[in-house]
Amino acid sequence: MAVAGLHWIDGAIIVLYFAFAVGVGLVMRERASASTEEYFLSGRSLPWWLAGTSMVATSFASDTPLLVSGWVREEGIWRNWVWWCYAISGVITVFVFARWWRRAKVVTKAELTELRYGTAGARRLRAFLGVYQAAVANPWILVWVMLSASKILEVLFGLDRTLSVTIACLGAVSYSLLAGFWGVVITDLVQFVLAAVGAVALAVISWRAVGGLAAVEAAVGSDSSVLALVPTAEVEFGGSGASYALAALAVYLGVSWWAHEDADGSPVTVQRISACADERQGMLAALWYAIAHYALRPWPWIVVGLASLVVLPALSVPSPVDGQVVEVDTHARVVAVASEDTGERVEVPLVHAEEAPDWRVEATVSVGDAVSAGEPVASVDAERAYVVMLRRYLPTGLLGVVAVSLLAAFMSTVDTHVNLAAAFFVNDVYRPHLRPEAEAEHYVRVARWASVATLVLAAVAAWQAESVRWLFEFFLAFLAGVGPIYLLRWLWWRISATTEIVACVASAVTALTVTFAPIPWAIEPLSASGALLPIGRTVVVTGVSLVVALGSLALTARPEPAALVEFYARVRPFGWWGPVRALAPEASAGRRGTWTLAVGIVGALALIYGLLFGTGAWLLERPGLAVFAAVAGLGGVLVAWSVRAIEGERE
Repeated sequence: MAVAGLHWIDGAIIVLYFAFAVGVGLVMRERASASTEEYFLSGRSLPWWLAGTSMVATSFASDTPLLVSGWVREEGIWRNWVWWCYAISGVITVFVFARWWRRAKVVTKAELTELRYGTAGARRLRAFLGVYQAAVANPWILVWVMLSASKILEVLFGLDRTLSVTIACLGAVSYSLLAGFWGVVITDLVQFVLAAVGAVALAVISWRAVGGLAAVEAAVGSDSSVLALVPTAEVEFGGSGASYALAALAVYLGVSWWAHEDADGSPVTVQRISACADERQGMLAALWYAIAHYALRPWPWIVVGLASLVVLPALSVPSPVDGQVVEVDTHARVVAVASEDTGERVEVPLVHAEEAPDWRVEATVSVGDAVSAGEPVASVDAERAYVVMLRRYLPTGLLGVVAVSLLAAFMSTVDTHVNLAAAFFVNDVYRPHLRPEAEAEHYVRVARWASVATLVLAAVAAWQAESVRWLFEFFLAFLAGVGPIYLLRWLWWRISATTEIVACVASAVTALTVTFAPIPWAIEPLSASGALLPIGRTVVVTGVSLVVALGSLALTARPEPAALVEFYARVRPFGWWGPVRALAPEASAGRRGTWTLAVGIVGALALIYGLLFGTGAWLLERPGLAVFAAVAGLGGVLVAWSVRAIEGERE
């Protein structure tokens, strides 16, 4: 593999990682081929530390540090609440859903629907979700990751974007096809170590190189929101006069964490919990993931984003006239605007006096866009700052480590989602509906072909680069409204397959409506420039879907309690299960009180947010370090107590 622009030592590190990954595939091929449980779940034998580390590694795609550092540059540290809020559902998964998922003994999330509802409608719903995950959700995740990774690979290797991404994809799919889930988790472990070392090294070196906190504070000047850990009331929210940042935080903490498709665990998380050796291992895996993902990992990326503000200025090129864009020439670096007043063609050179060869403005408009005088038609890409910083400041050898960590992160995401898509197809569509009695070797062979098909589908879709960002954001909202029903199906016997189907339809229809239809006056405060803001779409899609789904309960037949006994006896959930519990009283024996779980949840949140904000107080020299340390310490004690108490419960 050519690694133009890198020292041969850095290139050798990258080549060695490729060799290691393929070697894992060859070594684990025979074991992975033994059965679909080996191929998709590593034989349900993983220890907590390996499964949890795989969760952390897979959640770190190659674009993650770029995205986080870009948010810091453009809006400030507080913008990370868009994902910090998910720590709430994350710790609930630790103490509640991780144990229930492991008890369910399913291979995929879709499989749970048939176990939970026990009807013919549930069987069809399982097939629909299998097709959706295999052919839509997982391929679209890969499309987004491919396009984001191309920024890194182009800068690091000096290769054509298509060629570099193709090489990385082929490397990832090679060991994934051979070793299945074994190849995924083993390479994830190495990728996690490389990513942690590389991220911390880049943060320390770049922070010192730019002059530390004093230089950052001088660069941001009076804009205190950049360094704020919680939003400030400086940005207008729609036309209401309220703060957009505070409104966003309210939506994140009040709605987002429970109103999303993965509220009870993402398909990636469920796969790793199901692959654990037992219920305890699954809970500890989810706990390690929550701590590492939310408390330990963000700050190196944030630090690089802050440091970049000192040496990489925010540059833009404004339009000199009101008018419409008639041409965007990326090669000649020119945008042409037809003047609204005179009709004359005005060419705007995409050049800024302060730009550098690795930090240049790029067109931000498309042909047909209307622009106003002074409105930017080009600007620097904030997400590119992370890659520029590592190229500028990391020495030989260490640059190779960081480069291979980003490459490995990309490959980790690819191998995870091709394996997961194949699992949904084989487990929820092919085996139950097309070939229910085939040999294990046949299903593994089909899984390998399905993995290839997933990668090809994603690659073809990635060619439509201009529309992918919009499509990605749209699909995030497409089934967001099912989150509350996904939570309730564990807690309330009254939820049926029909309820879930109604929620899916309501979510999809609402997402389509708020995306394409005019915005009514009732939700204008959630909008800007005539378009519904992401937080507005979350509120509307969730609210409508929940009301419609719960309303359908009055019009549909109640589930037959006898059909739910198998699920209740196997999972032993708490909640409103009276009629079912009466038919399976032995399943309730020995269950711990929910207060034990509540102590664990509160303690885990205190531990995570105490570590997160304590680290911030230390790095940014803000008051409160001792308080945050005490909160984290108390949280750790509560978590340890809760885990020990839960271990007394029978499996």
